[in-house]
Amino acid sequence: MELRIEDLLAFPMQIAEHVRMGVAEANSFKQECADMSKKVERLVQLLRQAARFSSGNNNMNNYSAGLYERPAKRIMLGVTKALERVLVLVKKCKRSGILKRVMTITNTADFRKVNLLLESSIGDVTWLLNISTSGEDRPECIGLPPIAATDPILGLVWEQVSIVHVGTPDQKADAAVNLENLAKDNERNVQIIIEEGGVLPLLWLLKEGTVSGQEAAARALGQLARDQEQVKAMRDVGACAAFTHILGNHATSMKVQSEVAWAISQFASQDDEAQEELASLGAIRLLVALLAHDLIDETSLKVANKSTSIHSIVKNIGQNKTVGSGAGGGNASTTDLDQRVDDFNKKMGEKQVPALDGLANSTHSQKVYPTKQASALHQGNQNHRDKEDPEIKVMLKAEAAHALWKLAKNNIKNSKQITDTRALLCFAKLIETDHGMVKYNSIMAIMEIAAAAERDKELRRAAFKTNSTAVKAVVECLLRVLEQEADEPDLQAPCAKALGSLAHIFPAPARPQITALTIALGSEEPNVAAEGAIALCKFADNDNYLHMEHSRTILEAGATDHLVQLVNFGEPYVQIHALRLLCYLSLNAADSDALGKAATLPALLTFSRSQLLTKHEDIRQLLMDAIAKLELYQLGSSHGRPNSVP
Repeated sequence: MELRIEDLLAFPMQIAEHVRMGVAEANSFKQECADMSKKVERLVQLLRQAARFSSGNNNMNNYSAGLYERPAKRIMLGVTKALERVLVLVKKCKRSGILKRVMTITNTADFRKVNLLLESSIGDVTWLLNISTSGEDRPECIGLPPIAATDPILGLVWEQVSIVHVGTPDQKADAAVNLENLAKDNERNVQIIIEEGGVLPLLWLLKEGTVSGQEAAARALGQLARDQEQVKAMRDVGACAAFTHILGNHATSMKVQSEVAWAISQFASQDDEAQEELASLGAIRLLVALLAHDLIDETSLKVANKSTSIHSIVKNIGQNKTVGSGAGGGNASTTDLDQRVDDFNKKMGEKQVPALDGLANSTHSQKVYPTKQASALHQGNQNHRDKEDPEIKVMLKAEAAHALWKLAKNNIKNSKQITDTRALLCFAKLIETDHGMVKYNSIMAIMEIAAAAERDKELRRAAFKTNSTAVKAVVECLLRVLEQEADEPDLQAPCAKALGSLAHIFPAPARPQITALTIALGSEEPNVAAEGAIALCKFADNDNYLHMEHSRTILEAGATDHLVQLVNFGEPYVQIHALRLLCYLSLNAADSDALGKAATLPALLTFSRSQLLTKHEDIRQLLMDAIAKLELYQLGSSHGRPNSVP
């Protein structure tokens, strides 16, 4: 069982009392023992001060009270070992007689070593008291404790976490920024911050700090999300509940909400369980509400016949039987949400942090506001949000789309929950009207949702009906990017991928989609050409019920010239995808004049002797079948004779 700080403080003081008695009984090295006793007394005084600090840990209404637990335990263990060494040395001095004195082999060097240990312990406890002090009594320059002399980063992390714990509002914000900077691109620092208890003070700062403090806390928490284990450690102390609380609190600054949305995207990127937990807490619907702000008329945003304003989203979390149950969001009942909030409060309380009654109240108070009070509060906050800096609004939309993208990635359930809102229509409008990261993140979110629909027939049938206004708008935006934005390959590639994932929803002849993807085949960017070929393969593959009709449409769109060019001269990874599509077209429409005019058979025969084929044995049989089919249909044509192979 882990010792409490109180126990660790009591034990060294008991040893010190034995040291005091031993010094009084010493028969040799009396002066050295007396000098050493003075240091022990000084150390005991400091330990008593630490005990008074520690007693504040039980005061749950005062977050500033109490010692910083992690360094306190390490330091007290070091103090205990130092005092044990002192006691052993003092006991040796109790012996009398020259022979006994010689036998103990005690000399002044032993006292020097022990004195150094005592001075280090005094320095460590003094440092611990300094970092645990708030207000005017806190020294401006604290420095490093002796215990961290060999690892300065550890001492620096302790100091910054302590400032987040007990500093002034401005100091807390600066310390959170320092922790963020320490965590950037440094895996060890991230691990130290998490292990040394830096997450809970940051979560409290996120909830209760100034706007600048909340922003810095959200960024620091996002920086700490570097792998699955680290995200799990933060989830265990209630990070996801804190994030959704901020998203649902419409009195919160939009800048803070954008930073929290970014942190959510980092969590979702690293941990599948974080995706599930955030969705069950209502994060998806809250993000969609933020995405839709000033974008779509309130009357056009309906989710299960309820408006998806931020106010109604938060209200729905408390009132609905399930959070997103219609969206496959799991059985997150009101009781479950209450339990999650209670667990968050409990965990914060276990770490000497006051219970987060404000979190529970702010989440569930939406249920009990009188109608006039709720309306006035909502209207006042709405007016404030309407006056926000346009750049901040754009940033919030970009990060909300980013978070939804990461929540949807490889997650069919979350993708279904997103499509059950009107997020698709929001994405379409953002792609149409915005540029930069808002547009990019919206396209990437659509790409991931489409990929989920490709894997799940139920999602595809429910969310991507071709007569749906939102689906029509999304497809039109994807086509427009492919056809008109050739200078944006980073946008074109995911657009092509999304259309390929949706290949099964398009009825024949799907001419607009196939034409746009054929344009992508001719792109100078290999990645765009490769994604265009992959997407068209999904139209022409036998798994597609309309593959024969789509294949002829692809040929009519002029894809063969691009494909032969790519097979002959493209990058290796592009060659393979172009070759696969050319084989599908040859098998599905071998009698097409377009294949003969483009010299498809010579291109396939040439590639059959390529060394690249040895690395892709899975395509060899497909290639042989395509060659055989073309030889059967085009052997007598001037375009397809085998002897025309260069």
